[in-house]
Amino acid sequence: MVTVIGGVVKDYEWGIIDGLAPWCGGATGRPQAELWFGAHPSGPSPVLSAEDAALPHSADSVRCDANGVASRSPAVMHAASLLDAGGVPLLVKLLAAAQPLSVQVHPRAKLADDWWEAQQAPGAEQILADANEKTELLVALSEFEAFVGWRPLAEAISILSGIPGARDAVRLLTLGDRPSAIRSLLALDDRTESVSLLPLAAKAAGLAPADCAAFEMVVRVYPGDRGALLTALLAHVSLSPGSAVFVPAGVPHSYIHGLGLEVMTTSDNVLRLGLTPKPIFVSEALDALDDTAVPQVIHVEIGEAIRPVGAPFEVRLVGARSAGNDADAQRSTDEGSTIGQSRGPRSSDSRDSAATGHLPTGRFRLCLAIEGSATVTTDDGTVSLGQGTAAVLVAAEPTATVSTTGLVALVLDRGASL
Repeated sequence: MVTVIGGVVKDYEWGIIDGLAPWCGGATGRPQAELWFGAHPSGPSPVLSAEDAALPHSADSVRCDANGVASRSPAVMHAASLLDAGGVPLLVKLLAAAQPLSVQVHPRAKLADDWWEAQQAPGAEQILADANEKTELLVALSEFEAFVGWRPLAEAISILSGIPGARDAVRLLTLGDRPSAIRSLLALDDRTESVSLLPLAAKAAGLAPADCAAFEMVVRVYPGDRGALLTALLAHVSLSPGSAVFVPAGVPHSYIHGLGLEVMTTSDNVLRLGLTPKPIFVSEALDALDDTAVPQVIHVEIGEAIRPVGAPFEVRLVGARSAGNDADAQRSTDEGSTIGQSRGPRSSDSRDSAATGHLPTGRFRLCLAIEGSATVTTDDGTVSLGQGTAAVLVAAEPTATVSTTGLVALVLDRGASL
């Protein structure tokens, strides 16, 4: 049986004002940073009835009883128990960043398991949200900027050499000691002056305008945060809509701005180093760094599977295209439009160009309606998805076929091919 779920909105302050309104139920006048689809305890998705699932943004239309409990049919209640039983190994999010997220690292499985066990002791500091590794993929739905992985040492040294207060960090970098350089930068006394010099230092080092603009945004948003200096150590990545970056656990990163689809293992473990008002855990974040983990930037066309090397999942964006729609899509891209922003009703001719996708049995699968509606069909029948809702199939469920005249994201636990 196909389970249909809605998203859970996270209103973190770095989110775009009403940035997820097309998917989460409309404008709130507040930041809308992330929309979660999954079963993580920090934001488990509501399970929707068939009539709610067919509506756009139906996460807000789940009916609740007098005690605030969502009403569900017996069949849907059974599906909810599957989610609660841990049959969902992946977490899918829509992300809308108006400003840089924290410089952060996610722990690998062994580290997460050990630390989680240790923090169960009475009085232990609560650092992790769960016992799981967090490995993630971000697929750009608009132009997207990020810092991901290490910048070449020579380039990082060149940037920081333009900041007088960073001399000790430069010395440590010449020795190849990034962790000690990070500690040195985070201990600077003249943090405001040093941070303010970052864009000028980058320009003097001959960095591309896009890199310099990224530093300018960081400094503008976090003028007194020493963590801004850490971005000099990180590689700058620009993604066009449909392109992706794979971020294994142990890779330092900071998403800068843009709209994206995130797919990750079911974890909310974030070890922050800076660019945040939230607690930072420097020692733990440095311990979580893994020099053997390498990010991957992946460029594909709509309809092609995204299969990062070593990733525990696969992703495919499937969208309908006809000759007329191709021209419209090209014009919208030229004008700076984003994937997933509904551009009004499609013509009746677009039915002939409906795109289909295949979700084979034997693995966890999720289909998210990003633009327009979709149908998911198995031997048990067909369910309809409104924009901003998702269909979930656990491994034991049969093979499914997806059809859409809009755009959907197909997510599959690794082990089968999309």
